[in-house]
Amino acid sequence: MKTELLKYKHYLLVLLALLVANYLLEPLTELQSEQQQTLNMLQKKQDKTNALITNGDDFLKKNEELALYLANSHDYLFTQKSEAEFKLIAQTQIEQLLQTSGCAITRIGFKGKQQILPKVQKWHMEVRYTGDANCLIKTTRALETAKPYINIEEYNYRADAFDKRAQAEFTAILKVSVWYKAHVNNTNSVKG
Repeated sequence: MKTELLKYKHYLLVLLALLVANYLLEPLTELQSEQQQTLNMLQKKQDKTNALITNGDDFLKKNEELALYLANSHDYLFTQKSEAEFKLIAQTQIEQLLQTSGCAITRIGFKGKQQILPKVQKWHMEVRYTGDANCLIKTTRALETAKPYINIEEYNYRADAFDKRAQAEFTAILKVSVWYKAHVNNTNSVKG
């Protein structure tokens, strides 16, 4: 048997080399590849963290500026205690502007909101009304100068007929935005 083993020893060496490659070297290569990927990912995370740390002062400065702007924004934001009260006040203010401008209100409605900051929401409204050219001009001017601020995002004016003296019945559709600063109740109850 020893002579047969010596006769086929080169085959056994090749077989042993294949076994070592298959069960030892290949898993080690895969492990090395996975660890290299993990190392690359950790390096990227470290680079991002270092960038945030080096720019931390800039972020804090921007945050302080935003807080200062927000503190001085009371004239431009609706600051009612509840969302329902805010909607009522905003709609009433727009109705009053339209009525003092000599317009006939067709419809005023809220079309959704967008969270701008943790306490500030941007509300979208659609205002439909009819009136003459003076109504359109007075309403636009009144909305642009209103406090709290009402932003005209989009407008659409339509008239069936228009004469030389600019006398016509216009139909107007305005898409406006208003900002609402929600009150956060800081009620810390002490249990004793």
